Amino acid sequence: MAEFHKVAATDEVAPGEVKQYRVEERPVALCNVDGEFFAFEDVCTHQFAYLSEGGLEGAQIRCPLHGAKFDVKSGAAKGLPAVKPVPTHEVKVEGGNVYVALNPKRVKVGGGRGRRRR
Repeated sequence: MAEFHKVAATDEVAPGEVKQYRVEERPVALCNVDGEFFAFEDVCTHQFAYLSEGGLEGAQIRCPLHGAKFDVKSGAAKGLPAVKPVPTHEVKVEGGNVYVALNPKRVKVGGGRGRRRR
């Protein structure tokens, strides 16, 4: 069973807003899309940048660095230069609070392209 962590009160993130929280030392973006909460790893899969510093447009977040877009509901990459999805986290709302269960998948940025082995 997933372990849920209290992240915020429901009134801390208004509709159309996104904020960053730290959960187990990981950056987690929490956004409110028309009253429904979504959480995802707050790191762009293209190049390191916090997605929460970009713009939320409906159910898509835009990376502030190069403009890549991601669907906040599924994590799917929706605009270049990102092609890999961002991990999403399970969310539940109880008693006026938002709780998040972390996805074990993490964003891996960098590492170079096709390093040669000798």
